[in-house]
Amino acid sequence: MEKSRRIAAMGEDQFEEWFLAGVASETMPVDDMLGALRELRQAGLKEQSDSWAELMEESLAERGRTEDVVRVLRMRADWHVGDAGFRAYCEKKIVWLYRNDPLRKKFSANMGIAKGLPLPECFRRLDVLQRLAAGVLCLDKTWGVGIVKNVDAFYERVTIDFDKKRAHEMSFAYAAEALQFVDEDHLLARKNRDAAALIVLAGSQPAEVVKIALRSYGPLPVARLQDILSDGIVKPEDWKAFWDPARKALKDDPLVVIPAKRTEPITLLDKEMTYDAQWFAGLTSERTPEGVFARLEELEDSLTPQELDEVCRRAVGERLAFLMLGFGDKDVGIRVQVILAAWKWNVPAEQVNWAGEATRFLSPASLLSAAAAISSRRLEEFLRFLVQQDRTKTVEALTAALPAMTLNVLNPAVSFLLEEGAEAACASVFKEQIGMRKAGVETLFWLAKRPDRMAAWGLGTLGDLAFHIIPALEHTYNFERLKAANQLAELVQQKVWIEAAVDSMNDIQRSSFVRSLRAVMGRIPADAQTMIGRIVIRYPELASLLVEKKDDQGESSASGGFTSWRMVRRRQQQLEKLVNEDIPKNSRDIGVARSYGDLRENFEYKTAKEQQSILLRRREEIEQGLKDIQGTDFSAFQTDVVGMGTSVRLQFPDGRIQQFHILGEWDQDTELGIISCGSRMGKALMGRLAAEEVQVPGETGEVPCRIIEVTGLPAAIKDWAKGS
Repeated sequence: MEKSRRIAAMGEDQFEEWFLAGVASETMPVDDMLGALRELRQAGLKEQSDSWAELMEESLAERGRTEDVVRVLRMRADWHVGDAGFRAYCEKKIVWLYRNDPLRKKFSANMGIAKGLPLPECFRRLDVLQRLAAGVLCLDKTWGVGIVKNVDAFYERVTIDFDKKRAHEMSFAYAAEALQFVDEDHLLARKNRDAAALIVLAGSQPAEVVKIALRSYGPLPVARLQDILSDGIVKPEDWKAFWDPARKALKDDPLVVIPAKRTEPITLLDKEMTYDAQWFAGLTSERTPEGVFARLEELEDSLTPQELDEVCRRAVGERLAFLMLGFGDKDVGIRVQVILAAWKWNVPAEQVNWAGEATRFLSPASLLSAAAAISSRRLEEFLRFLVQQDRTKTVEALTAALPAMTLNVLNPAVSFLLEEGAEAACASVFKEQIGMRKAGVETLFWLAKRPDRMAAWGLGTLGDLAFHIIPALEHTYNFERLKAANQLAELVQQKVWIEAAVDSMNDIQRSSFVRSLRAVMGRIPADAQTMIGRIVIRYPELASLLVEKKDDQGESSASGGFTSWRMVRRRQQQLEKLVNEDIPKNSRDIGVARSYGDLRENFEYKTAKEQQSILLRRREEIEQGLKDIQGTDFSAFQTDVVGMGTSVRLQFPDGRIQQFHILGEWDQDTELGIISCGSRMGKALMGRLAAEEVQVPGETGEVPCRIIEVTGLPAAIKDWAKGS
């Protein structure tokens, strides 16, 4: 943490002497000392700031400076939000401070501390109550501006004359919550005192009325300014006639800053802004990145780089070089902002070599690191900077980084690539991600919102994408990826999206998709039940999939088994081929065979009919299997005991070690060591633990062996299960 300015200026020993002398002084400078404590806190010296604050409290309490003690407590309340111990301390301290003051004792009882309100809010309410006195102007959101007439400690009520309601009574508790205070020059106070004069002023000096509003409310965007002035000062239909001359006069006023964007606030300055030697001296005294960048943004609003002379440009470069040296290696976001500012203000290379710095970010990893550390607006600016230095390498690095981007980076990155004419390269990355089933939730969300891009890039339909999305939503995510997964889940369960997706599927895909949703119900952030309901409303024939068949004993015939997504898709492809190719061809063969005459002696007809029986039976078997067996990537399965989704290493009597990966009902790949949970080997190992002795099937009968290790599936096997 950077030391506070006072410590840096005085030195630690002298700073401590100054503070302790202040505590001992009869005229303790509370404002200055509270500022010093805040600096200590911001510098990370939490224990010291608390200790010294307690010292101030004790000294002030001994001298009877009760309100100053409350000010110290209020500051510490901001430091200890949620600290139950400090809350109890504050409650006791305030009761003790106001023990001899009947009115403030009632105020403290109504500040909300006993109701569990956040401590900063409790002290805000206490401050409101402390300011209640006859003749004070106040503001209520319901009744507008009013004047306090009476404060009654016995009944704990305040009486206020509002324009809309005279002699209105409020309890202390409600007044603390609802009231605000305004001074005599506030727009509302002037309106309350003489609205007619304010209306006349709006007609003769519209810019002055705007400045009164800015002094009253602080910086205001035009829309908010219009809302405020349209309430009894400028009629809505007269706004344009009021605003046009006001804006013209304000633009010529050196104390008013009108931004280029209408949505940004208009600001009223305390004094005219001049970018002279004093201003640049202030810039060179800034020692924090926030301070330097804020000043440079202010400078950018008023001057162009061409208007800076060499001395001023070198002053800018000196501060940027200071930030690069002090923060650039530790914070990539600051480094990027320094480079951009140096480029924008054409800082000399010996101060900040911004052109040379560009080469640091022309690899996918470094570009990703920079993108994650800056805002989307800053990223677009940074990419424009990099393109000016080396367009080819920038496009290559950005394209290669697409698969690893978070959603807030992916959107501006793809937009930038399309603007730069790199659509083909961008499409190629997305096509590879989808084709290899590697697409993350960010990529899937981006595509799910842009079916036109999917079609243009040959990535299939929304229906095809839905089969990628559901398995992706089963995974556990954190931070930005969790946010993207939740956004994706929210999108795919929307009625319009889910209907568009299932409309693009064929009958077999729709059935399979409903089954996959049933399998993941409760395991994904999307509401799978609602999605199924919307599909069935659109395709009522799918309702039969929601009812399990019963056997003669009334038991469900569904096995409840699992298999990999690879094998589910393989069975779906087999079923699709049967339905769309083999069975229609067989029907044509039967028709041709009939044309040959006498069916009793017609060998071709008998053969075709036998083949028809085989094909129909095979179709029924696959359809039933796809209904009974659920697809999975095995990521959520238990891995501390042998079962589906585990890898097992066995040691045989001859010392040979062999590894098996146990997957689902239909899974098998001898070369990879993948076996089905229903195989003889799979059944023999099920439920076993590491170090157990077990009999497993061998070539000549059962063979004893020992389980060396039980683990989760390696990444390559998981990829196989996903179909990657």
